[in-house]
Amino acid sequence: MRRDEPVYGPAAGVTCQERFVAHQAQPESHGGHHHAHRSTNSWLLLFVAAAAGIPALVLRLSGHHINPELTALLCGLGILGAAFLLSWALEVAQLHISAALAIAILALIAILPEYAIEAVLALDAGAAWTEGANPELVPEVARAAANVTGANRLLIGLGWSLVALFFWMRNRRDLVMGRAMSLEFTILTIATVLTFLLYFFHELSLILSGVLVAMYLFYLWASSRQPSEEPELVGPSAAIGALPRRPQIAVTIFLVVYAAGVIFAAAEPFVEGLVDTGLKFGIPEFTLIQWLAPLASESPELVIALLLTLRGNPLAGMTALVSSEVSQLTLLIGSMPILFSFSFGEAHSFPLDHQQTVEFLLTGAMSLFAIVLLARMRIPLYGALGLLGLFVAHLFFTDPQHRMLFSLLFLALAALILVLDRGRVVDMWRRGKEVFSFGRAQGSEQTGSLPPM
Repeated sequence: MRRDEPVYGPAAGVTCQERFVAHQAQPESHGGHHHAHRSTNSWLLLFVAAAAGIPALVLRLSGHHINPELTALLCGLGILGAAFLLSWALEVAQLHISAALAIAILALIAILPEYAIEAVLALDAGAAWTEGANPELVPEVARAAANVTGANRLLIGLGWSLVALFFWMRNRRDLVMGRAMSLEFTILTIATVLTFLLYFFHELSLILSGVLVAMYLFYLWASSRQPSEEPELVGPSAAIGALPRRPQIAVTIFLVVYAAGVIFAAAEPFVEGLVDTGLKFGIPEFTLIQWLAPLASESPELVIALLLTLRGNPLAGMTALVSSEVSQLTLLIGSMPILFSFSFGEAHSFPLDHQQTVEFLLTGAMSLFAIVLLARMRIPLYGALGLLGLFVAHLFFTDPQHRMLFSLLFLALAALILVLDRGRVVDMWRRGKEVFSFGRAQGSEQTGSLPPM
């Protein structure tokens, strides 16, 4: 917010919701007929997303079984629609809930789609495991590793690069983030380094799990200490935000509850449908779960981030994606041994075979390359193109040896960038020192988005 803008909030007697409604009512911002048409389209999108979850609910509640590919399709669409509903509802909720409370309560809801799928996979892995078994002979273990590594690489390789490319196409210049995400990138750097341990130890221990979960809790605490400003609402979230206060709150609560119900109902049959579809058509289930499952749960965040970028607010879009990556590298991976142990019946590390350790190595290498690339808090065009190109290229090479080569390539490129520009290390160290000295990144710019979205 600029210094010459009027002050809003409790001190001025004007809430964020009142400010937003007043802005929506300005005739110069929205022509009458055009505004009504856009609002109608927004409500139509909301109803379509809600309707997408009905088949999944019917299938789960009725216990009716249909062919696996149709089950995967219907449940996947249900999760996709529910993820959009959650994204819109959580944006509106920021008009009413303080930053600390929003971060503490809504953070877990924001990653619910991906977390629900991973929980099903980790619980299945624990139920199928026997002490001393070979992880290569327990496919349920591979599925859990496939989902979490695919989700992380999708956010970085596709999400981060597309935001930078969309911004460049719109403005013909590189995306500069200033110091807006010092906290996020510091936590992400540490979590990335810890990810490499999985390759060397061939397991995800409960100790490492506790460290990752503790880092996520620290992230929430540090985020709650940062001031926040009114979020920018677009599409259906803007339509809900324009409602009077009570109906707005009622609609927001309904969307969260309904979306959560759809996700919990659809997660298990969605996973089972993907596995059975792979068996039926001879498609490796590892590939299906690594990419189709994350696409269903991550697409809303990707779409909303790109829409914000096209509307001139790329910082908010990028923050959402980076924050999601923090949540997934800490809480999502950290919860795997906990859920595995719960299902197995005793405390146990999450076992990994060679292929799965290589997948985690590749995920960590891609994350490290992206972090080094953004160390100056700027995404150059060549960097965005390189990141996207390497992400797309690695999809066609699924053999562990090829994935290892891609891992080494990402690490070599990261090392080359650091050698050519050693100041990046200094900048990363300075930001980390600020974060852990004060519990938050000092002098950061505000984006108005929830950290763990």
